[in-house]
Amino acid sequence: MVRFLRVLFQCGVLLSFVFSLQASASSFETQQNNTAIFDGIKGDAGELSIDPNQTLHLWKAGDSESTRTGNGFAYRKFYGEFILTVQLKSQAFCNFGLQIELPDEGGSLKTKFDSHSNLAVELQDSKKTLLQREGFVKNPDVFQVEQVDKEIIFSAANYGKPLKVIARYNLTKLQNLHVGIYRDFSLHDKSTLELKNLRWVIPAWKNFIPYYHFLGSRLEILDVVTGERKVIYETAAGIEAPNWTADGDTIIYNSSGRVYKLYLPTKKISLFNTGFEAKNNNDHIVSFKGKILGITHMDKDIIDNWSVYKLPINGGEPQRLTFVTPSYLHSWSPDGRYILYTSRRNGQFEIYRANSDGTGDELQLTNNNSMDDGSEYTPDGKHIYFNSSRSGAMRLWRMDADGKNPKQVTFDNYNDWFPHISPDGKRILFLSYMPDIDPVLHPYYKQVYLRMMPIDGGEAKIVAYLYGGQGTINVPSWSSDGRYVAFVSNSQLGAEKH
Repeated sequence: MVRFLRVLFQCGVLLSFVFSLQASASSFETQQNNTAIFDGIKGDAGELSIDPNQTLHLWKAGDSESTRTGNGFAYRKFYGEFILTVQLKSQAFCNFGLQIELPDEGGSLKTKFDSHSNLAVELQDSKKTLLQREGFVKNPDVFQVEQVDKEIIFSAANYGKPLKVIARYNLTKLQNLHVGIYRDFSLHDKSTLELKNLRWVIPAWKNFIPYYHFLGSRLEILDVVTGERKVIYETAAGIEAPNWTADGDTIIYNSSGRVYKLYLPTKKISLFNTGFEAKNNNDHIVSFKGKILGITHMDKDIIDNWSVYKLPINGGEPQRLTFVTPSYLHSWSPDGRYILYTSRRNGQFEIYRANSDGTGDELQLTNNNSMDDGSEYTPDGKHIYFNSSRSGAMRLWRMDADGKNPKQVTFDNYNDWFPHISPDGKRILFLSYMPDIDPVLHPYYKQVYLRMMPIDGGEAKIVAYLYGGQGTINVPSWSSDGRYVAFVSNSQLGAEKH
């Protein structure tokens, strides 16, 4: 199965659709349905290959255009808030940028490189004026533009580093915009612009009510070596928390209180038989040996009356493991003897351990005037990683398997949640919220980072820039060989507003 995934990543371009200058806007919309990559191309279209899995897009000059200079602009139409994020596969390509046409104002905004290879934004109207620059990023390979209310914000980064705001522009009014990417074609230009991880996001609307309204979801697979992301399933429903089965064939996730299985070779989705109807949340974990699934289920429809159960990996009769509510499952021990879970007692969230057969007393592992959550055993069973607000912001911590010797692991300005240890025990993948998020919350639908760092400490590297949060990686989601990670990102994908 792992070989199948590698071939799928490598052959994504062969699955792409190639559009020429003659391609109409309707053909783009037909191929991409309600998550259209582009509505069309203006100017010299060249040959733009669209990867249906949204991993790699290639744009090169057509034969007829190779003997002249020109400019192509692939765009999508927007009215209101959006986010566009894209990465360059090669930093060496400079004749590319983000562009926004302002039809009502008779101009456009385009990113440019200055003489020192720093990104800038130019307002192109009767005059060509550089917008006031807020930050400097030299030779960026991550680009983002978003609209918030009537403000357009351009940001950039070197892959692995945080996004920096480059410039802002205030619209005179809300208006229709053409948003997208451009490339310049020079004389005898045979170069290919290689873009990866291009994502359009329509964020949550103003009166959005968390846990009542839900945005659409993209189930993605990240190659942690190349940084390339492949969308394997897209839906207008809210789905959460992908687990990878030990054989690598199946991803388990939850949606609307039920648990589902997606069989990767065929993309077939089936309902997981948990014995319960519509009461399961995103705290479901596959045991280390891959034979048991633990779930968290709300008993008797009583709010916060969550308990942990286990059942065979192929479905069956659940067995209750915890008897004090609420209890939210987060990890199995490698030998299968214990489970780790978070429980709120006397208004305080702490981490507990219990026997995985449902017998005996539980053991409280943390006891602080803070929130402790997201616990996970290392593959050797000697340590537990978790997130805690005990030092102020939410940070990652490590403790011995018996709860002793807690040690802080992350120290920067982000709020870090849900540490997941790679199968070889050498890396930690985790979710990072921006500093302005309340440390004890992990809300839906925010701009977040997936970050990775060595298990022994060191600099955390951003491996994915996305819109998500709650439900993105609440549970362990590494493939068994440690090459891939499954996660969920979000956008309005045709979902109805209630």
